[in-house]
Order: sequence, then structure tokens, then C-alpha cells
Amino acid sequence: MAHPPELAEIYRDALRICRPFVVAPRGHWEHLDLAPFGIKIPKTLRIDPTVLASQRFLTWIERLDAQTFGPQAMAMERWVFYDCAEWPSALFGLAVRPRDVSPMLRERFEVAPQEKVWVPLSLHVAIPTVAPGEFFEHNVGSLGKEAGLKGLGTFTKALGCRVLRAKSLVGAAQWNGRALTMHRRFGPLELLTAFTPAHSYPRTLTYRHGTDAALLGRVLEDGEAPSVDSTQLVKVDEHGLIGLQRRIERGARCTLAGPLVERARGLFAPIRVET
Repeated sequence: MAHPPELAEIYRDALRICRPFVVAPRGHWEHLDLAPFGIKIPKTLRIDPTVLASQRFLTWIERLDAQTFGPQAMAMERWVFYDCAEWPSALFGLAVRPRDVSPMLRERFEVAPQEKVWVPLSLHVAIPTVAPGEFFEHNVGSLGKEAGLKGLGTFTKALGCRVLRAKSLVGAAQWNGRALTMHRRFGPLELLTAFTPAHSYPRTLTYRHGTDAALLGRVLEDGEAPSVDSTQLVKVDEHGLIGLQRRIERGARCTLAGPLVERARGLFAPIRVET
């Protein structure tokens, strides 16, 4: 896509009160796109985690993560952020002034409404892999719902891919998690695993999707999530997912073809299988 996308109204709404931020060592900034799709990251929100002045902002990021992933016992400790993301990659997200969020959120971040600071409201973390240009998506967190902003996680992910100049993205998600609906907007999702014993939650899928400008632009324009014709419905239980995993291991190319389907007998995933 040669021109910036025409942002959907929900994303224009977010930019009325939010500004993008990035957390990475100063020496890494030149390798990042600091104006994804023309949305410039202000110099005041380019956070260097190696300096003392970053401490308060990094504390807020830790609290944001705890509020979005803590209930699933998947929150990260601060050293994990630094060792696995802030140094080898970059954290990207959207931040907001305290006056523009609810008293409940201000209390969680311990900020006063009149403070002239920016607090993180969403977060995208992706880590480079040994495959050139491919990143592993570690975290997409958002408090947009609490702030009355729709689609903030999707918006953050699309811009975050651009900031990192990613060529493709791999990630892990739980079949019954809400995040899968968001990831599907970037699909179709190639399934690398359907049942993953290496994960703390084996009913986890590993997906891959592209991150080219045309795809990200479609997402930012709030285009329809792509789908492909399915060849079968797989029940989202241990038996069904292990069966699908065996097919993947035998070399079948499997794609999540559309949204999950509720039936009387349970939850099913439409899968396209190509051998």
C-alpha cells in the first residue's frame, strides 16, 4: 500500500486522546519505524529502559500487563520485560493523559488527574526469532474497554507490527481466549500447532500471519476479517485438537478458516486442511 490507510472511525477516536509510545534502548531507535503509517511517536514517548527516568513509566507497563493477564496467571515480572522484550526488541503501545481516563484507572496507576504525564493504556510485545523478519508475538494487552475505546488492542497490534518492520508474525493463543477473535482480523491464520504440550496451557494454538502494508492497512481501515473455505469442523476439545495436531505433524497445511462456531455439542473450529 503506497499511501497511509484511511483510519476507521474507532481508531480516529483513539487518537483524539491517545499517543503512541515505544520502549527500547536509544541505540535501537534508528532500526524502528517511529512514524507507523504516518502516526508519529513523540520524542517524549520514546522511552529508554536503560535510564533512571524511565522507572515510573515501566512500573505502569507492569501494572497494565498485570491487569490484562494477571487473572489468567500469565502476567510478566519486570525482569522478563527487560530481558525478553525491552532490550532485544521493543515495546509499543498507546498512552493517555490521566484526565482522560476514569477515576478507577487513575487509582490503579496511582496518578492524579492534573498530572502532565502519559500512562500506557495498551501494549504490543513481539520478539525477533532466528528467521529473518519474523517476530513471535508475546503480548497484546489493552485497557481500552475500561477507557471506553473500542478496538484499541487491534489498533495497537497493527501499528506495533509496523514499528518493528516485521515481515511475518508468529504467536500463541488459547482456543477459548478472547484474543483469538482479534488475531483472526489479521488472518487467515496458518496453524503451526493446534495442541501444544510445551505451553503451560496445552489447548493453545500457534499461528502465523503476514504483516505486509496492504494487510495492516485493511485492518486499520476496519475491513472485513478474511476467511477461506473450510474443509471440516474440529471440536475444540482435547480429542479434536490432538487429532488436528497429528495431521499438522504429518505435514498437512491447516488454516483457521473463520470464527469459532457454537453448536449444541460444544465449540467447533472451521479448519481448511490441505495435504
